[in-house]
Amino acid sequence: MSVAGKWQISMDTPIGTQKFTWDLQQAGAGAAWKGTMTAPNGSSELSNVQVSGASVGCNARVSTPLGTVDVTFEGAVTGDKIGGTCRTQFGNFQFSGDRA
Repeated sequence: MSVAGKWQISMDTPIGTQKFTWDLQQAGAGAAWKGTMTAPNGSSELSNVQVSGASVGCNARVSTPLGTVDVTFEGAVTGDKIGGTCRTQFGNFQFSGDRA
């Protein structure tokens, strides 16, 4: 199953449950991917989007009540579910979601 499309994602953090949407698209006929991450506090481009089979990874710079935070996501798609780990300067957090 392709990782392309929109994903509704939730992640528990020390500042509460964070909910956001990923929109992942293959950028062209090649292997390049791009994406955006939209949350209640704004949108950001996903960078370094890497897709290999069902595995997906990307980076983002997000605005939080604690300031701007760089995050790295690593996860996998199983059917219409996505999940994995988000690494931040404040620790690692599990995320999960469903195809929108």
